[in-house]
Amino acid sequence: MTKKVLVVDDSEVNQQVLRWMLRDLGQECDVVSSGEDAVKAVGKGSYKIIFMDLRMPETDGFQATSQLRSAGFTAPIIAVTASSDEDDWKNCMNAGMNGYLTKPFLKADFEEVFEYWTKDGAEVTSDN
Repeated sequence: MTKKVLVVDDSEVNQQVLRWMLRDLGQECDVVSSGEDAVKAVGKGSYKIIFMDLRMPETDGFQATSQLRSAGFTAPIIAVTASSDEDDWKNCMNAGMNGYLTKPFLKADFEEVFEYWTKDGAEVTSDN
């Protein structure tokens, strides 16, 4: 089974932009709009990387990442946020995220992050 990419964002516009960028990279993705749905999706699917919005109602990206890490999910989780606040970066690392993309970002920046975290040997193996 080929692992997919999971996009977690409550903005339909952001979801579509990420979906297009991933399609251009030849990647299949699932899209959910909340941290709670991200945790559920990982329980059902197989993902090689997650692009996680930080600010979402109810279960935010920090909480969802912490829950995923506690459940044993080891693949890369990349924060995707409009915030460039240093405290957010620290909170991302404390929650278990691997990287950080600040919106708006260039397609080349997205591709560089994707390639770095999914190249052979970079992906941490996981049952999920």
